[in-house]
Amino acid sequence: MLPGRAALVIVSFETRCLQKICLTIEAAERRLGPIHAQALIALIADIEAFEDAGQVIDFFGCAAVCPGDDSLSLSIGASYRARFLAAGKRFGCDPNGKVIWSSVKRLKLMEIEVINE
Repeated sequence: MLPGRAALVIVSFETRCLQKICLTIEAAERRLGPIHAQALIALIADIEAFEDAGQVIDFFGCAAVCPGDDSLSLSIGASYRARFLAAGKRFGCDPNGKVIWSSVKRLKLMEIEVINE
């Protein structure tokens, strides 16, 4: 890390299969097709460029969905969504027990789901 630079969001993966899909374009293309594979690789890179998950949510705007289960769901093109959970124990929760996304530095990708059309 460069001096004066805050730590960036770290992305981990629920399974090795998800990790392979997200880190190798060939595996992503086999699973999602070439257009969505590029979108997935860009999504992971974008997430890792921010200092916290709150900034990720702000950047993606209405494409970022935080349902009541304390997950974060982000679109991958028009056909898929990536569902993340806050990872680790070093993040805050509000008085109702909900995640304070601006305190989250680690996200775990739990699944890539098809959007029902």
